[in-house]
This record gives sequence, structure tokens and C-alpha cells, in this order.
Amino acid sequence: MLDKKRFFTDFENLVNRLKFRGITHEELLSIKEKLIKQKGLEKKINELRQETNKLSQYGPQNAEKVKEIKEKIKQTEAELDLLTTESNQSTNQLPNLPALETPTNEEGNKIIDNSEYQHAIQHNLSHEKILRKLQMIDEDKSILLSGSKFAVYQGFGSELLHILINFMRVENKQRGYRLFDTPYLVQAHNLYNTGQFHKFQDNLYKLEGNDFYLLPTAEVSLVNLYQNQILAEDDLPLNLCAYSPCFRAERMAAGQENKGLIRLHQFHKVELVKIVPPEQSYSELKKLLADARHLLHLLQIPHRVIELCHSELGFTAAKTYDIEVWLPVSQKWLEISSCSNCEDFQSRRSQIRVKKEGKKYYPHTLNGSALAVDRLIITLCEYYYNEKENKLIIPPVLEKYFYTSISSKLH
Repeated sequence: MLDKKRFFTDFENLVNRLKFRGITHEELLSIKEKLIKQKGLEKKINELRQETNKLSQYGPQNAEKVKEIKEKIKQTEAELDLLTTESNQSTNQLPNLPALETPTNEEGNKIIDNSEYQHAIQHNLSHEKILRKLQMIDEDKSILLSGSKFAVYQGFGSELLHILINFMRVENKQRGYRLFDTPYLVQAHNLYNTGQFHKFQDNLYKLEGNDFYLLPTAEVSLVNLYQNQILAEDDLPLNLCAYSPCFRAERMAAGQENKGLIRLHQFHKVELVKIVPPEQSYSELKKLLADARHLLHLLQIPHRVIELCHSELGFTAAKTYDIEVWLPVSQKWLEISSCSNCEDFQSRRSQIRVKKEGKKYYPHTLNGSALAVDRLIITLCEYYYNEKENKLIIPPVLEKYFYTSISSKLH
């Protein structure tokens, strides 16, 4: 949610920055006119109330006049309620302002860093074929249970899935994040608070007959843990981490890009969220990015960091860095994390405030995946599969998470 004061104190800047996100001057001017009219009606109601209070002091002889004014107040309040609803609907559709130094659409996304690791790839199989050869997933059973774009992990595949989740949670905890396990069903207002209603409106799974939605990302839960609360500044920064299955009803065409584990209706992700003072949010974004990349460094996975341009930003984001891993056999880049600074957009919607020296302010929220688990499994298959022995070589950093000796891990 944008600060509505900007329409009166910073309108031209609002216009200039939102035009990069497809919002026209006319749309913003229409909202401003509604807000001006809204202020006028609020002023009128206050004046009428003052008049009734003044007339009431002189006794019952003004009763008829007071009655007339109260009726005017009622009519004006009804008009104000309608206008407020309209203006709220309009402002709620506005995305966050892009950070000032964000690449323009003409410049496009920018590669800002990359990390390379040398691997002797011992096969030429795609990850889909490796998953089948090692019987890590059972596509027939997943279709039997839920249809296409779901995954049944089995045997070593199931073990690896949970080992990676545990690995990520442990590493993130060691880097200062507090671990959470939250419900996988959330009520609608939580999705509004974090902007998912706009971002994933058509992709959300809703339970019939109630207000529950399946969780599209643990970002929703972690941010909303602090909704409608006033925090002490000493509480910040809050560094939060949660694993969750994520549910998205994306409409996907059949094809190579959607094979295997790349796009699923139910997938696995470990999410990081930070709630921080505004003046620290961009330094904290760098830390968040480093925390997500740390896992890839431990696994020695080649990857790059991309700064997104205006048109690529998510609805709530002011600045976003995507992390993409290189798939050596598939010969393509695959997004495995997206780290964003939402500034005070989500905290305003969620009414998360911080008290400092008798005043209150909205903190900034940041979020990022560390990491997308199914996509990491894809990546490990392409880098660490040994075709001669028909097994996945386990990266040394993961060995301690397995329950039995690595030498027995043939499938």
C-alpha cells in the first residue's frame, strides 16, 4: 500500500516513477481527485458535527434544526463511505514504487554478478531422465493421485528432498534466522497484506465454503506473524525463516519448459523474511542476497545474480534480485531464488509499526527464497549424476545429513 500523503506532497514523483510500471498520469489524477473530494466530505462532516454541538447547548428550541443537520451528516457519511471504498479500491491496485536506481525497461535486466565452479559432467542426460533412472519420482502415481504438474517423491528422492530442506533450515539458522513452522492454510486478509491477491489472484487455491486459501509462499505467513502489532525498535531486525509446500494453480501449456519439476502446482521452498528499520533495508537486502547465495556456494553450483528492471518487478517489490543457476546439460538458466525489498508497502497493509521515542513508523519488509527445493534437486541432478555408476554423487556438505553411509546411495 502506498502512502496516500504522496498524492498531495509528492505527486509528480509518484507519476514519474509509476509510469515505468504502466500506471498513467490520468489514473493517478483520478485517484487524487477522489482523495481531495474525500477530504472535503470529512471536513464537511466535522463542521456539521460542531454545528450540532453548538446548537444543542441552547436547549430544545433548536431540536428541529439539530435533527436536520444530523440527517445531513448521515447522508454525507454515506457519500463518504462510498467514495472511500472507491478510492481504496483504486489505490490498492497500485504497485509499489520502483527504487530510484532500478534499471529502466529500455535498459532491461542487468547481470550484476556471477559465480563459476568447475564440474566434470559425467553424462549427457537431462534432469527429467535422471529422475526417472534413479526412480526419485513417480510421475504415473502423481497423475493417479492429483493429475499433471504434481510430484510423488519416493525412496532416495524423498530422502534428498527432506535432507535439502533440513540443510537449508540449519544453514539459515546459523546465519541468524529464527525458524518457524506455520499453517499451510491462511485467511484472505493475509494474502491482501502481502500483495498476493494482486500477484497470484488467478493462481490461488481457495477452499470452498470458507475464507481459507492454500499457502502460495511462506512469505505470507512470516510477514503476517506481526500484523496489527507495534514493535519496539530494539526488536529489529527480525530475521525469519520457514519451509512450506507452496500451492499455485498456474495455467501452463505442455512443453519442454514445463517438464519434470520445473513448474508444479505444489512445490517446496524455504523462505526468508526480514523486517528492518527503513534506513537499513538496502544493506539488509545485500545480506539477504548473500544468505541465499551462500547455499549455492556450499554446493558449488554456478549461478548469476540479475537485477530486475521496472517491468519485471513484482507487485509489492521496490527492488528485486533474481538468482539463476546454470543447467549444464539443459543449457539454460533457471531461477532458484528471488530476493526483494518491499520497503513499507507490506507493513502499511499489514499495519506493522515500530515505536521509537514516542513516535511510530512503518518498517521495511524483505523476502527471498533460500532456496526453491525442487529446482535445486534438478540442478544437483545435472551436476552430480554419475552415469557409469547410475547414482547421484552427494556433495560433501550434505553428507552429514544422510542417515546411512554415502556408499550405499546408488538410487
